Amino acid sequence: MTSTALSRIRTILFFTNILQTLGCVICIIAFILTTTHPSSPTNHSPFPFSVQILSLAIYLAIPISSVALSFSQDPTEGSLLLSQVLSAVAIGIGVVPIIAIFQGYTDPTLGLLFTSGYLTNIPSFLFRTVPQTHIGQRKKRAVPVGVRGNLDGIQIEMQLNKKAKFTLYLVFFGILASFILLRIAISSPSLIIWFPFVIIASVCIIGLTVHLQGRKSGWQPMGLDTYENKTMWWYTARGSLASVLLKDPHLELQDNLVKITLVKGGLPTNLRFHSQADLDRFLTITGMGKSTNNHLA
Repeated sequence: MTSTALSRIRTILFFTNILQTLGCVICIIAFILTTTHPSSPTNHSPFPFSVQILSLAIYLAIPISSVALSFSQDPTEGSLLLSQVLSAVAIGIGVVPIIAIFQGYTDPTLGLLFTSGYLTNIPSFLFRTVPQTHIGQRKKRAVPVGVRGNLDGIQIEMQLNKKAKFTLYLVFFGILASFILLRIAISSPSLIIWFPFVIIASVCIIGLTVHLQGRKSGWQPMGLDTYENKTMWWYTARGSLASVLLKDPHLELQDNLVKITLVKGGLPTNLRFHSQADLDRFLTITGMGKSTNNHLA
């Protein structure tokens, strides 16, 4: 892994740990306020105080453990993976104390405060996928850092679009949230009035997470690494290694611009070469130039 990529991973982990810790602190503050808030028939949980404490303790143990596993300067691969898994578990388990503590509350103020802390698990989980992606790509490439393949660092520009990643995250967490919210609605109908706020906050958090993950939209400089076993590898401007499997790509050439689609009629990946010589070399090494009759428009 390059020093630039390693520095970025450490920054992401530091920010993620701070975010998830802050979320736990917010949840604790919200719970403490419920104990000092005057009890009334409209703001009183039907569950015993011991059940509320137990559900909160079990939940908080999960994100705190996630932070602890990735707190060191150089955490192991196993620690990072377990930390990511625990962040995902926290997303599911976090609804238990919300139900136990705030069921029966008609005033959504403290419930929303607690939920805002709980929702920090979503961007934390997404951020923790970044180191795992780096590690996975480097292990798959299986060569020392700095060793270039047959494309030998050809400089190109790749057009990136964050809308696809935002849509993917939105669909994934939308399906997950639908099951969780349905369970909450069945067990605690009074909490349904909070759903619009939770949905809006979740969409905003996902959008912010996609933005902070880097790789801005538009044309970004890349350095091609190698093309082996129908897989193209490249380095991003941040030093991260990335790849894509090109089993039977469809190509369209427009001067020095190459549009590659994995399936006919799909969304293209646009590559812009700085010279015709670089483009010719790319087509020769990848063998894509041989399939012009079938795939070039």
